[in-house]
Amino acid sequence: MILLVGANGYLGQKLSETFKRKKKKFIKIDKTLKGRQKIDINDKFQLEKIFFNNKFKVIINCSCEPATSKLKNKIFKTNVGGNKNLIQLAVRYKVKKFIFFSTSAVWVKDYRHPVNEKTKTFSVETYGKSKINAENDIIKSKLANWTIFRIPMIVSERRLGVLSLLFDFIINNKKIPLINNGNNLTQFIHIDDLIKFILKSLNINEKEIYNLASEEILSLKELYLKLINSINSKSKLIFFKDFGLLYMLSILNKINISPLNIYHLKMLKYSLVMDTKKITKKYNLKAKIKTSDMMISALKAYKNKKKFSKYETEITSPIRMGILKIFYYFF
Repeated sequence: MILLVGANGYLGQKLSETFKRKKKKFIKIDKTLKGRQKIDINDKFQLEKIFFNNKFKVIINCSCEPATSKLKNKIFKTNVGGNKNLIQLAVRYKVKKFIFFSTSAVWVKDYRHPVNEKTKTFSVETYGKSKINAENDIIKSKLANWTIFRIPMIVSERRLGVLSLLFDFIINNKKIPLINNGNNLTQFIHIDDLIKFILKSLNINEKEIYNLASEEILSLKELYLKLINSINSKSKLIFFKDFGLLYMLSILNKINISPLNIYHLKMLKYSLVMDTKKITKKYNLKAKIKTSDMMISALKAYKNKKKFSKYETEITSPIRMGILKIFYYFF
């Protein structure tokens, strides 16, 4: 039996669909669900009831407060405290496998070379720091078998969130600002590729951290041009130097005026490429979907106003521009 935590979120919904299709036995919980499935992992007493009444072999923790959350005080509470509750109960009830999802936000600076699992972490905001803390709690725990996936932004046709800002600029033929020359490198992961690795991980006994991302690495400029051309947009790229603008936007994010936090802003300026050799060798599996292809698919779905779920999460709904409307109308 699998316990799927955070089952009503973006990744959790996709895993639920996959498990149903593959006829895997699982129980899903989420603080936004109803009835017996409505469980907040920050409530350890409530959480333990479901462990007492079921024999779980696997815990998959998809639950987290995202980087865009306006509830900054809850990021550590859920991402660290809630995860710690799950770890303690997993040990007590002898769960055989624990799967956790970390983030590329554990590294936020300009990297000239690909980062691997041993590269020293360097987080600059609450979300990345919370994931590092959660990783350390897993590593130091008495869990017999655990896997941590460090992943960049997950993309699919269902994914919007901060991407909707870029998509709105492209669809409406706006000029798109790029910092410096736009040659900073980036990569994402498609949710279908991530699911394949999760399924394989269920049957692997280990204590490992893995980088997992698309095999295609391209510059932000190359990605934007591919997106523009894919829908025959008339958008043009404009380049400018960062004279403290990103810092100002990060400050405005703290007072909920700008939707972009420091992690998102650094993505616009810094290179980050994740070395995935470790997991591709161990799992004998590669991520097949290109960063550009997944983004083009997401852009076209947004343009065509496709709806995929009745329940929208913070990263599947379009995000409000806030102060960025000034740039939108100006460009």
